[in-house]
Amino acid sequence: MTRPRHITLSAAALALVLPGLLSACGGSSDANDKPSFDTSAPLHSALPKDLQGKKSITIASNVEYPPFEFYDTDNKTVLGIDREIADGLEKQLGIDIEFENIAFDAIIPGLASGRYQMAMSAMTDNLERQKEVDFVDYFAAGAGVMAKEADAEKYSTIADMCGTTVAVVKGTTEVPQAEEQSKKCEAEGKDPIESVVFPGQNQVILALQNNRVDAILMDSAPGAYAASQAKGLVMSKPYEAQPFGIVFAKGSTELEKAVQQALQAMLKDGSYQKALEKFGLESGAVEEFPINGGTK
Repeated sequence: MTRPRHITLSAAALALVLPGLLSACGGSSDANDKPSFDTSAPLHSALPKDLQGKKSITIASNVEYPPFEFYDTDNKTVLGIDREIADGLEKQLGIDIEFENIAFDAIIPGLASGRYQMAMSAMTDNLERQKEVDFVDYFAAGAGVMAKEADAEKYSTIADMCGTTVAVVKGTTEVPQAEEQSKKCEAEGKDPIESVVFPGQNQVILALQNNRVDAILMDSAPGAYAASQAKGLVMSKPYEAQPFGIVFAKGSTELEKAVQQALQAMLKDGSYQKALEKFGLESGAVEEFPINGGTK
């Protein structure tokens, strides 16, 4: 995961690459939307009984990851693919979904401790994370390399990174990937990779722009979007594909199945595809939403 640095942008674009770092709850992407609490919603009865009487559910998210989630210019309203999908889930489930901004690496502990029941934050579904949480997969993603245009051909896969300094975001799958590749580099008689871990996407992109690192390892979908907002940066094609999933505390079987059904309904009515198309990422659309579909 990653983002901006030294760039000339409009105020709106700047909000995309340098979203607010406030800890806040975000409402619907449409300020004129009415509350979605509706006991007559198609799948309201599929919710766990303890949620059927509640008007809203607060979910965890790291709201600095465009185009999946980021703040509007008011630094309060959450926008992005995940917010659009949450809007669709609200209509199907009849419950408001409010985003609470927390550090990415705090999401799984927050779910495991019971503070949150659910999270939406473009999180990769993998076997290691499945030990602590469950996923309902909703997007086909892949890790890639972000570099400056002048280095785009030189740094296009993780195997090209031997002897370089790379930025990664704390808690992401790119952290162990960089460590594993560094060992391979040394086994081949090459210099290791020096990984610099940052707390968020903004910081890694700033590090690249300020020449503190040679490249960034991050998810290719948000990386391509971030690069499109910043002059002189390029995102490679994915070097490893894995699914993104909506995340749940272990034992949340009813809620997982309710969300899975809601996603299937959104696929059927076209709102799922529209959420991705709005941000140019329809190439990541999936045709089914498995629970714990990650296999790596």
